[in-house]
Order: sequence, then structure tokens, then C-alpha cells
Amino acid sequence: MARLELHELKTEKRAGELTALLSRLYEARARVVVWVADEGRRQILDDYLWTFQKLAFLPHVLWGPKLGEVEEAIVLVGEPINPNRATVLVVGDDPPPGAWAATFDEVHDLIAPGEGGKKRRTFWDRWQSDPDDVDGEESW
Repeated sequence: MARLELHELKTEKRAGELTALLSRLYEARARVVVWVADEGRRQILDDYLWTFQKLAFLPHVLWGPKLGEVEEAIVLVGEPINPNRATVLVVGDDPPPGAWAATFDEVHDLIAPGEGGKKRRTFWDRWQSDPDDVDGEESW
């Protein structure tokens, strides 16, 4: 079973915290898949990772089926696939399919304050009990 790490957010805004987490994982030489189910949010995150600092960026690829396997350390996906043989999954928006998430060594998610965070914790509690019983959007 994957090790789950939940990161508490102070606000609903995820992009800055997500980028900081990805930076730490990249510096640790982790191979990462970032799950962003929504195509529009995935594109926004892709743009943000190239422009979040004037002289810095996180090397990554916005994955699509035509790319096949890739060597980039950070890959943004919108379907349950691991094209860079990552050991770490970072959840960028809604929860992923549970059985797929369990195939990684580590799973990181950012937990917003309030009711949304409570729902998210409930999802992960259910996932830890039975990953096959939760399926991202359907369980969310």
C-alpha cells in the first residue's frame, strides 16, 4: 500500500503549495505523476509551472496518449497512467481512481480548510481501508 501524505493548506489556493511540493520532490530526484483530471486545470498548471518564477521553472511534460512513455521527472496526466515510471503520485485536483493511486509508493494530496478538506479526508480514509472501493470522481 502506498504511503499517504496529506498536506494542510491555509487557504483554498493550491497552485503555490503544489509547486513548492513538486519543487521539493524534483530536488529529491523523485519521479512524479501529477493527477489533474480536469483538462482546463491541467493546462493552467502546465502554464504555471513554466512561469511561476521569473528565472525558474519546473521541467515537466503535459502528457497525452501520443507521447507514450516519457523520461521527464514530472508528468501531468488526466488519465490513470504512469508514463514516466514514477514512484510518487501528487493529486492536483479531484481524487484519482483508488486502485491506480495504490500502485505508487507515495501519494501526496493538498487538503484545503473547511468542508472540502473534510470530504477529502473521508475519501482518503476510505481509500486506506480499501483502494479498490474508491474511484476518484465517483467516490468524491
